[in-house]
Amino acid sequence: MRRVRLHLAPWAIASWLVLWQIASMAWDSPLLLPGPLDVGARLIALVPDPSFWHRVLFSLSRIVAGFVAGVALGGVGAVAAARWKAVEDLLAPLMALTKSVPVASITVLALVWLRAANLAVLVVALVVVPLVYESTLSGLRATDRALDEAVALFRIGGARRLRFFVMPQLYPYLEAALGTALGMAWKAGVAAEVIGIPAGSLGEAVYDTKVYFDTDGLFAVTIAVIAASTLTTWLVRAALHALKPIACGAAGHARRFESTPDEHDCSRAPSTCGTDAAADLVIDGVSKSYGERAVVRDVTLSVQPGTPVCLMAPSGSGKTTLLRIVAGLETADRGTVTAGEKTREQPQVSMVFQDDRLAEQASALANVRLPLAPGSRAWHEAPELLGALGLGEMMLHPAGTCSGGERRRIALARALAANHDILLLDEPFTGLDDSSRAQAAALVRKRTGASVVLVATHDRTDAARLNGRIVRLCDPSAM
Repeated sequence: MRRVRLHLAPWAIASWLVLWQIASMAWDSPLLLPGPLDVGARLIALVPDPSFWHRVLFSLSRIVAGFVAGVALGGVGAVAAARWKAVEDLLAPLMALTKSVPVASITVLALVWLRAANLAVLVVALVVVPLVYESTLSGLRATDRALDEAVALFRIGGARRLRFFVMPQLYPYLEAALGTALGMAWKAGVAAEVIGIPAGSLGEAVYDTKVYFDTDGLFAVTIAVIAASTLTTWLVRAALHALKPIACGAAGHARRFESTPDEHDCSRAPSTCGTDAAADLVIDGVSKSYGERAVVRDVTLSVQPGTPVCLMAPSGSGKTTLLRIVAGLETADRGTVTAGEKTREQPQVSMVFQDDRLAEQASALANVRLPLAPGSRAWHEAPELLGALGLGEMMLHPAGTCSGGERRRIALARALAANHDILLLDEPFTGLDDSSRAQAAALVRKRTGASVVLVATHDRTDAARLNGRIVRLCDPSAM
């Protein structure tokens, strides 16, 4: 989400100040339109006044409190609405109401419930809530569903999912929303104070300038409010920008996932992969259609551990759909998929998807380690695995900066490292040259010698490199 930045050129500011001064001189009535020099002198006089800074701190504390409350309420509401449609429907009238009701009306009504000193807290919160709610909900709705599938398949936990997959897509929405909301918070907060007139506030100072026809003071206090709003907004945006790499698990900021292996720990850590003997994968009469278009029709085959099965067919013949059915990402219209006599109710599946589905901002090593238990043998072997695929020098580089072939090998390393009973490879060597294909295929054979491996490919050479049994799928549209 791209944010438009307003560039305030010094010459433009100077031009408007000159025009202001000319207008003030032409009007020739400082009471109605004081010049910038008079207002500047009045503002300078306020700076050493302790009572002025007490007003600033008073208003700042209320506005910040309302802002924090609004952000919390809006964020929680957005998360709940994204998860449950009923919550979104329930909150929709409230959000529409808070956006459309004038601040003055809210302020007058709030005076019935609250002391004037705390009035700005409620008003600011009500202004901030819909801004944060709508932006956060939009950000959550914009998340990549393909990445959600990868997270579910690899059983990546909540904290890792939030940091590496949700926050990178949500963060731009939050940055824009919080910056805008804080500017609105100052406007609404001071407006509420002008109506409620709490003692010792900036709003009271604005009200007093009206009572005493102190136009210089009104301009000076207004400029002070603008300066406070600008400064706090800049600080919030700077903090968000500084925290973004940490919150989003960027390369170089995911220390736990990018630490160098400890040989002593590696030798003592249990392996996370291959703890059970793999069982046969049996696909019996599986069919799948989308509307009237048949994609998979009556596929029956079995895959024994130690012998990869390579599904070969032209593009659009259902190879990917069949793999997705085995992975549990699609439901077959007919037929069954079972993992032989395995004692587990649900076999663990690892997969190289047709597209890579990586955490773009995270390093290659962090991507491989995301499905792994910290301290496990696979965790410590991840750098060696990347090295075996020719990615030793790239392991700490962000995945988003890698070439297509490098990204493919990162996805392959992740699938090989993850704990699994069934390994599904959908065109695993796409984008690799002949040397890299041979290297990757040799590694697959070495690490999956006793595993159930099902491969979708259209390249007979790749099947030969894997020593796989070729199964040809018929094109359902031709049947």
